[in-house]
Amino acid sequence: MPHSRNKKTKPERQGVLICGAYGFGNAGDNAILESIVGELRTIDPELEITVLSRDPASARESLGVGALHHFDFIRVFFAMRKTKLYISGGGSLIQNVTSRRSLWYYLFSIYSAKKLGNTVMMYGCGIGPIVDPRDTGLLRSVLNGCVDAITLREDYSRGELERFGVTQPNITVTCDPVLGLPPIEPGQADEFMSRVGLDPEGEYVCFSVREWEGFSRHAQAFAEAADFVASKGFTPVFALLNGSEDLGATVQVLTQMTTRSKLAIIDDGALAVGVFSKMKAVVSMRLHGLIFAACAGVPLIGVSYDPKVTAFLDSIGENLCVPLGQLSKELLCDMLSGALENGLSEEHRQVISRLRDAERQNLEIAKQLLED
Repeated sequence: MPHSRNKKTKPERQGVLICGAYGFGNAGDNAILESIVGELRTIDPELEITVLSRDPASARESLGVGALHHFDFIRVFFAMRKTKLYISGGGSLIQNVTSRRSLWYYLFSIYSAKKLGNTVMMYGCGIGPIVDPRDTGLLRSVLNGCVDAITLREDYSRGELERFGVTQPNITVTCDPVLGLPPIEPGQADEFMSRVGLDPEGEYVCFSVREWEGFSRHAQAFAEAADFVASKGFTPVFALLNGSEDLGATVQVLTQMTTRSKLAIIDDGALAVGVFSKMKAVVSMRLHGLIFAACAGVPLIGVSYDPKVTAFLDSIGENLCVPLGQLSKELLCDMLSGALENGLSEEHRQVISRLRDAERQNLEIAKQLLED
């Protein structure tokens, strides 16, 4: 009788591969990743998690995950052959306002993950802007053909997907993953503030600005608004949520001020929430500056350079927002006066609570995809 060979069974897929704009020193993106990893570990503390990052060593050290450089395609493809769930996000990855190549990279990564056998989820994402319409066909094809589930941080992004003809994935509006970030230990914010020369008991108004086209024409308005809050007895604090990108814009503002201010480079999301909780109000161009302020429960004013900023403020029912191109000293000072006088309303606190509940759906959908 001929000898029968035992057939080798194919190893079962397991674990999660996460791809996003990680490793660039941005506090918002760092907070997104920390939240996603923390939420996934509530499913299974031993779940194998690998992150694609520009700085894989930092991801390994800070989060205790596996990490690969996002352009190390050989190792990335090898990992894709083993993992069960591929997560793209969070953040605004599906946009070409900063670079068409960036959009192509994230679409190619989604396509590759699907073709190599992964279930694919876009997690707490924002969509757009798509300023070059030549990319819409590729976007529609990849998202319809390769993505199983999409969770979005606001309704604006759902509208953008509908406009592009993306209808095949299961689409749910949830919230930005940062709303699920656990708070830091009591006292950590005070320790950080003392270390950078801020009295934890001081009276502060925080500003967060960033480089963007046309910013130099409006730096004076930020400077005069900072001088205005100083005249009211508050110390202006400039938070650099991405040190390399925000420094130039911040210096433009500081050189036009007549009063002294403080600087703080904050690259940790949970720490940013803790520090912002010490502020009387936050004025931010950066989306996650506003999200950190919302998490901290302090009044917030958005200066919108991108639809995502306006969309977030709309989602929480906040009307203290001005487009960068329309910014003036008078408008910003009026909004600051109102924010400092009225604080954050109870209605807005309830909205934030509801958004935290909605954010948990990100995890529930990821869990379902892992269990299927």
